[in-house]
Amino acid sequence: MKRTIRKTLVSSGALLASLAFVISACGGKEPSAAGQSGEAAGNQGPLNLTMMLPSYFPEQMPADSSVMKQLEEKTNTKLTVSWVPSTTYTDKLSATVASGELPKTFVALEPKASFIVNAARTGMFWEVGPYLKDYPNLSKMSDIVLKNVSIDGKVYGLYRERDLARFGLMIRQDWLTNLGLQPPKTLDELYNVLKAFATGDPDKNGKPDTIGLAVGMQGNNIAGFKDILAYMGGPNEWELKDGKLVPAHMTQAYMDTLKFYKKLYDEKLINQDFAIVQDGRSVMYKGQAGLWIDNMLDAKNIEDNVKKVVPTAKIDLINRISGPKGERTRAGAGYLGLYMIPKTSVKTEAELKQILTYFDKVSEKDNQNLLKYGVEGKHYTIENGSYKPNQDAKIKAEMNDSNQFMILQNEVVTYGTDLEKLIAKKFQDNATMAVSNPASPFISNTEIEKGKELSKIIADATVKFIMGSLSEADWQKAVEKWQQSGGNKVIEEMNAEYAKVAK
Repeated sequence: MKRTIRKTLVSSGALLASLAFVISACGGKEPSAAGQSGEAAGNQGPLNLTMMLPSYFPEQMPADSSVMKQLEEKTNTKLTVSWVPSTTYTDKLSATVASGELPKTFVALEPKASFIVNAARTGMFWEVGPYLKDYPNLSKMSDIVLKNVSIDGKVYGLYRERDLARFGLMIRQDWLTNLGLQPPKTLDELYNVLKAFATGDPDKNGKPDTIGLAVGMQGNNIAGFKDILAYMGGPNEWELKDGKLVPAHMTQAYMDTLKFYKKLYDEKLINQDFAIVQDGRSVMYKGQAGLWIDNMLDAKNIEDNVKKVVPTAKIDLINRISGPKGERTRAGAGYLGLYMIPKTSVKTEAELKQILTYFDKVSEKDNQNLLKYGVEGKHYTIENGSYKPNQDAKIKAEMNDSNQFMILQNEVVTYGTDLEKLIAKKFQDNATMAVSNPASPFISNTEIEKGKELSKIIADATVKFIMGSLSEADWQKAVEKWQQSGGNKVIEEMNAEYAKVAK
């Protein structure tokens, strides 16, 4: 799938794109004329490349995986991978960075974490921004996403591309059909559908055992809350108003969203235990809820799981909900993790260029699809234009975490079910109306130091307000506590960074 509109964002995204904040020219010297070009560096023979990556599977990719072997052959590289469980990855990486005993490249899942930012500022990592223009694939990286991953205006790694706007509604189409309802197009219609799901009999079992919206916690965030905030006309994390950056929770739209969720909670249109549910998708899996709001990639997995309970279940996707400012959706960061290259283990510019050549080759069309789908004829077949993955457990294991090697995904072919193809189309459509976070490129030292403590103040107050234990006056006191605990300093520092580029 070619995403020809992946750089298109509205609102603050357009502002960012116009700022005189040119990453490739920031803070570092141009690649040395005496150094080798990417092409020349790739002709030195096989590159021995050690890397540390997160694993999302209980069983690691086998060392003799045919996917790994083909990747090595196609990129002229010998890979030695240290796989670390994703649940402990960031802690392990923090300890590894502190020790200085780093592989030649690793993925930073949280590239704005304090230990990464501090290490970058001390010169531990190569600044790769000035080199990207010399590589045919890496030069295609999005300027917006490069700004999002930058530290003090400098790019210290290669982002792993994700669609910029992936959020939407996954709805039980069979429930809509059973109740004679149309998919919602506005916030009012969305509320009415949720009420019908909870108070009607959408599953036709004669029992009052359904709810409208499945909700759970994702860290400190309520699943779907930020999306409803965008539909309400609210900002994506920060609002740019009258030339100043304002945090989302200090806007009227945030209060409107709080009241909307409180109404859903009071009327039992959402699961009442949402504050202790770690994965709200589990409520969908059980066939108890009619709607889930989050990354639309969840749709296929949700449908597969619901069908185990209700074989006739069908999930449809909705990405356009109109609110006070029209149809909007929130943009993500456009990446998941950053490949960084430490100077402690890669000591010369020549070796840096060899590694960049490897990543450039990884981003060729054939390699993108190899890492996405595996080897045709072994991991999948195409029969009459239909994609058929191999279900053999041993064969599937060769693909475990293969997507962790990916950089760009702009040449990935969209195979799969009609639902999976619809997801890809919705991602493209989202990019035309996505609202970005205008503060993404900026770093607040106070937020690095106190971010978790500060976000918990707002998160706790948000949950309590929805559940009815905080009034509006109490909410305002929580915001004031956030401000006094360091929030005002965060606002000050963010606006100072913005002022530097707004000129």
